[in-house]
Amino acid sequence: MSRWAPAGPATGEVVAAAAVGAVVLGPALRPGYLLRYDLVSVPGPVLGDDALGLGDRLPRAVPWDAVVAVIARLLPDAVVTQVLALLALTAAGAGAARLARAAGPGRWVALLVAVWNPFVLEQLAIGHVPHLLGYAAVPWVAVGAHGLVTGRAGAWPTLAGACVAGSVTPGGGLLCVGTALAVVAAGAAGGALRRAPGRGGAGAAVLTALVTQLPWVVAGRLHPALAAPPAEAVDAFATRAETAAGVVVDVLGLGGLWAPGPLPASRTTSLALASTVVLLGLAAAGLPGLLRQVRQEEPRSGAVAGPGDRFPLVVAGAALVAAGYLVALLPHLPGGRDLLLLIARGVPGGGLLRDGHRWLAWPAVGVAVLAGFGAAALADSVGRRSRGAVPALPVLVLVASAVVAVAPDLALGLGGRLVPVTYPRDWARVRAALDAADARGGPDRVLVLPWQPFRRFAWSGPAPVLDPASRMLPRPALVDDALSVGGTRLPAEGAGARAVAAGLEDGVLTADELGRLGVGWVLVERGTPGRVPVLPAAPLVRTVVDGPDALLLRVAAQPAGTSSGPGPVLPAGPTDGRRRTVTAAHLIYGLVGVLAAVGQLRRGLRGAASRKR
Repeated sequence: MSRWAPAGPATGEVVAAAAVGAVVLGPALRPGYLLRYDLVSVPGPVLGDDALGLGDRLPRAVPWDAVVAVIARLLPDAVVTQVLALLALTAAGAGAARLARAAGPGRWVALLVAVWNPFVLEQLAIGHVPHLLGYAAVPWVAVGAHGLVTGRAGAWPTLAGACVAGSVTPGGGLLCVGTALAVVAAGAAGGALRRAPGRGGAGAAVLTALVTQLPWVVAGRLHPALAAPPAEAVDAFATRAETAAGVVVDVLGLGGLWAPGPLPASRTTSLALASTVVLLGLAAAGLPGLLRQVRQEEPRSGAVAGPGDRFPLVVAGAALVAAGYLVALLPHLPGGRDLLLLIARGVPGGGLLRDGHRWLAWPAVGVAVLAGFGAAALADSVGRRSRGAVPALPVLVLVASAVVAVAPDLALGLGGRLVPVTYPRDWARVRAALDAADARGGPDRVLVLPWQPFRRFAWSGPAPVLDPASRMLPRPALVDDALSVGGTRLPAEGAGARAVAAGLEDGVLTADELGRLGVGWVLVERGTPGRVPVLPAAPLVRTVVDGPDALLLRVAAQPAGTSSGPGPVLPAGPTDGRRRTVTAAHLIYGLVGVLAAVGQLRRGLRGAASRKR
């Protein structure tokens, strides 16, 4: 590898990663709204209570919903999700190439594997585009934290920008925090923190990673919803076997998603096993080359990593790969299920560990980097045996072809399964009616029916999708959040959702019950299965929109003293103190993003000026 030229400019890596990402997304990049399982995009996303984590739902999509709502004011809302999905894949590929630059041309295979692997396929299949941003942030958090620990100028904007982008969901945020902590700890073990810049940089790295978690941490701590997961939730979201090889082999190959429904059929065939063999074989072939780089490379002035400098990245990467595999397999280990349940119930944010597949983000980055070194080793070996008759390029192309061939369903929007859709006109009519209504005329919550969390609209494609209403309606929404996983129905979490579920036990919702729930509107989404109770008749409710796809009812305000119930079930809304605190957390998060962008711009301008000189 020493005879190969150094890595090329980062621009080439970004362009190549974007090209691979475009092939993966294919028709999904067309303008429109992507709806698939947990991936929900809507026209005109609202920056309201639900987006900030102040609504009835647990703040699992915080600050993602707020970020999307803000970006939709800068870009057409029909392309926001596509842009973010392409950004995630591009950053993941370019980041892996950055970490694998010492592998020479092998870095291009690292780039490909980071984008084209079972982890990306399965996360995309279930609609976890926000978590893919967390995955994409991992290599850049590592690079930024490593730069701060080793005193490299200009490292903070890289770290901060990656943490802001990766922390759009709680799971991605913990990936960023874990990565920063691992690099800092490895730097301490390697002696980098004995220097003053290292000590200050370590503190800045950890503090930045923690501060960018404020939106979901604050919103979650102040949320009244049921947060402690039941034992069934740990079982429901555990990784599972996809092939006859068993769960351990499938997880080692970056598969094992807890939900089989979203996955293409190829994940149960010999192709899945072939993918595991190819990826782990490349990683194993690349390990000796990576270790040689750590032991033998001489320090270079201005280099991204010398022998002492590279040590924190390698040690941190090894620890994170092991941690990711451990969490993913924990429910299947002796005593692991009980330990996971104990953590989920006793540690704030510990419930995020229950979805083991998402933690394969760390191993996926590690496998991609090692695959780059493995491809380089194979090319070197073939070149030596042929006495230079076979150049490296054909070998690398053959390796890349094998990576693609064993995961064909990843191409072109999951083989055409992920395509944008258009919302029916009734949804715009409902939005317009709610926008035009006077919010001071009585209760303002919108009860969304049928009462189940997932929808199957004829116009949205065959895959179910989480109810889009709460992201699109300009009023607080009450939606069912009791998920059914593998035949197990988990309990509702939001206080409003639990109250509505109790009121629905007899199949009837009276005007009095709606009033105690603070419901001023009822939206019935038509054309999707689910339970719709008997509702009050006129004049207790008034029809506002009545179309083939939606029915919007206005609930008449009850005169004071007419309620026969025990009083309001739910408070009118979040308190002023809670609203101010959660809003401040989002503003701090946004400020970090702005400072990171300004820092990157200044770096770019200084670089351009130095090149001119």
